[in-house]
Amino acid sequence: MASGLVHRVLLPLLLLCEMACHAFTTYKRTTTTHLQHNYVHTPSRPATTYYKNSNNGKGRARAYTNSNNALSMSKSNNNDEKDSKSSPLTGPMMRRAFFASTLLAGAQLAVANTLAPPGFKRIPTQFIAALGDPNANNGNGAEEWGLWRKDPGPRGVWLNDYQSTLVKHDNVAPAGWKFNAKDWWLEEHGLIMEAPEFPLNPGKYLVTGGRLVTTILTVHPADANGVSRWSLEDKSAKLYDVTHLPCRSARYMPAGSDGTGSPLTANQADFPVSPGAAMPNVSGCDKQDYAVLFVIGVANGNTDL
Repeated sequence: MASGLVHRVLLPLLLLCEMACHAFTTYKRTTTTHLQHNYVHTPSRPATTYYKNSNNGKGRARAYTNSNNALSMSKSNNNDEKDSKSSPLTGPMMRRAFFASTLLAGAQLAVANTLAPPGFKRIPTQFIAALGDPNANNGNGAEEWGLWRKDPGPRGVWLNDYQSTLVKHDNVAPAGWKFNAKDWWLEEHGLIMEAPEFPLNPGKYLVTGGRLVTTILTVHPADANGVSRWSLEDKSAKLYDVTHLPCRSARYMPAGSDGTGSPLTANQADFPVSPGAAMPNVSGCDKQDYAVLFVIGVANGNTDL
């Protein structure tokens, strides 16, 4: 009964609050374009574009589209183009969004404390970077999933601070993580962020997208070929249902032998990215979008979290 109440009341409230927080962050990003950048944190991270990999999870991604969820899913290259626009909020709207951000934090805490089933322990929110068919309840390829143990957004570096903050400091961010020019990540506000830890360890995780579904994700040990399966305990749930839509993130790798693609070729006008939209392309880079799942609990046997 209590679990049903959470699903019907708290989780829809969580989604509404998250939408307001995204609007608040959009306002801050717009009004600080010519000032010192101060990251306004929304407890969310990277993507709703997915890839199903060939050769049992090894090799290039196959692109497909989920029209029911209005999600475009593709393996992009440096010839693609995309525009992402946003409008600033008025003062009263900003104040309401700020109030909603506070409410969001409380709602997330309530969800985490209420939904941990027997045999699970609650943990501070962590973030899974996932690839897969959004309409699937299970599948292969979990060996290519990663985990951010901490929210990478507040630990990130603004695109226009790339040279002064990263390049001039031996590619080490103020938060201590190392930037890899051959394999780098962006999030929805235009922040360069650290890569997740790969691979995601086998185990059971309590996951949610901050909407109507919270369920147990099982990541199975890799087989003899190195392929790891994943499955959701709720047989009616899909990967899309446990994806946090406002979280946008993508992995960028310089394309071709010249390797010209870098944060310097990214268009800062493409940010912030709207919930549900693909991450922008970066000239000279191949891109792969990742879905993000909130991890709010783990099985008692998971000793690595």
